Amino acid sequence: MYQTLYRKYRPKNFDEVVGQNVVVKTLKNSIKNDRINHAYMFFGPRGVGKTSIAKIFARSINCSKKDGNICNECEFCNFSISKDCLDIIEIDAASNNGVDEIRELRDKVNLVPSELKYKVYIIDEVHMLTIQAFNALLKTLEEPPSHVIFILATTDPQKVPETIVSRCQCFSFNRISDKDISENLRRICDAESIKVSDEVLLKIAEFSNGGMRDSIGMLDKLYAYCDAEITMQDFIDLNKIVSNSDIIELIHLVDLGKMDEVSSAISDWNSNGINLIQLMDSILVCLQDVIFDSLKNNKCDFTDVNKIIKLANLINEKMFDIKKCSTPKVYIQIMFLNFMNSYFLDKNISREIISQNKEENKIENKEKNKVLSVKKEKNTTEKEIAGIIEEKNVAPIVNKKSDINNSNIDEIIQIRLNNTFAEADKNELNNDKESFKKLNDFVFDQNIGFLACSLLDSKLRVSSSKNLVISYEYDSVVRENLTHLDEFYDVLSNKIGINKKLAIVSDEVWEKEKKLYITKLKNNEKYSYVEEPNLVYNIIENDSTNDADSDSISVFGDIVEVE
Repeated sequence: MYQTLYRKYRPKNFDEVVGQNVVVKTLKNSIKNDRINHAYMFFGPRGVGKTSIAKIFARSINCSKKDGNICNECEFCNFSISKDCLDIIEIDAASNNGVDEIRELRDKVNLVPSELKYKVYIIDEVHMLTIQAFNALLKTLEEPPSHVIFILATTDPQKVPETIVSRCQCFSFNRISDKDISENLRRICDAESIKVSDEVLLKIAEFSNGGMRDSIGMLDKLYAYCDAEITMQDFIDLNKIVSNSDIIELIHLVDLGKMDEVSSAISDWNSNGINLIQLMDSILVCLQDVIFDSLKNNKCDFTDVNKIIKLANLINEKMFDIKKCSTPKVYIQIMFLNFMNSYFLDKNISREIISQNKEENKIENKEKNKVLSVKKEKNTTEKEIAGIIEEKNVAPIVNKKSDINNSNIDEIIQIRLNNTFAEADKNELNNDKESFKKLNDFVFDQNIGFLACSLLDSKLRVSSSKNLVISYEYDSVVRENLTHLDEFYDVLSNKIGINKKLAIVSDEVWEKEKKLYITKLKNNEKYSYVEEPNLVYNIIENDSTNDADSDSISVFGDIVEVE
């Protein structure tokens, strides 16, 4: 019967273990110096050697030579590997997780070993034990017989009670490096006469995410799939992944703003069974290479390396949401479309401003004063100001983030938070949550799709009849969305019927405000409604040192009122 490669090449002694040097050295020294603990816990990702090292350690402590490794010559080594050995007991906690099984184990630990010096219990996936089973095991771990050693292995140590962990000597197993995995795969291929290039082996290592067992299993599957030499195309076909060249092509399409082509590519890959979450990981790795190459060699095949950096940051921020999304294809398409739409919108505005010459800037400054005087006389709204700007051919405001940083927006948001708490109504919040679901009908809208997506990404926190508070995880997202307050209000009121002033905060700020609200409630302190001032922007003049900006790009230098 054929024996799979990962079983055939499982390490049989400490010298064959790959990538866990610290753990191996510590265990070998404990055997040499006769400092063997009564209980150990091995934790780490799957397939990195926890159970293999547990078996090797169980045999090594019973070896007669006591040099820290298995000699495979003495009678104890020969007996410990035989099927008749009853002194090394492996227990699968996933299928033997009840209190009765642990009580039976507890009753048997007092029996002395039949042949070896130590009786070793290896409990795999120990986090699967029930609380009652852990309690039954606790006393035995605390005061075990001198001839018994426990080795607990788990991929999820957080689920193991601290009372158990504190009684064990713990070892953290790390993911194995791609280099170590590919070198070990090369040794296996040479022993099995498998023809494969180092490039494919490295790709297998990257795909296995630091797990040696997974990588050997993948090699075994490729060996069965291929008739002759294993090629990169075989790896791509078998695992349904996207090649680097196709990923680079996708990045080029995003870079050029080809929305239709990007959306079509994502749809085609999804239809062909491509794992889109793995695809996003591959895109991140590819973007990383592009950025490193650009910074190191001052060379970039794309229009703007800063755009590539922004794209990498965006994907990294959204990975958690992509993984938990029920339809990742739609989410990824919207994410790319939103990125391209917002980026090219900003670039177009910037180009218009840069194109203004010195003479136009002089005109702009004159018209600015007219606009400000109109504002003082008529309480001019933002839309009216925009009309005056367009009529007089005055350049619009460019640096929106700078505008936000120099405005009274923080004061406005704080007042809206206060007013929402003052009139908070749970029914209003529930109704708003239901209304927000209607935004899904507009995610593909060419004009407001990115606004609908941004609102759907938020968390609705508290609501009243006049105000609504939403939050985002990252402060950078909050600052960006604060530049779209008017657009958000229009979408909410015109599309889903929510006519409320919006307060946008980060999750961290929300938690602080919520704690303050609870504290005031306990102290019978009430929030008082505060009149909200008009939103103003303190626009600062842009100075730049590069040639493109040296043409005196001027913007409004006083206060502009926004409705």
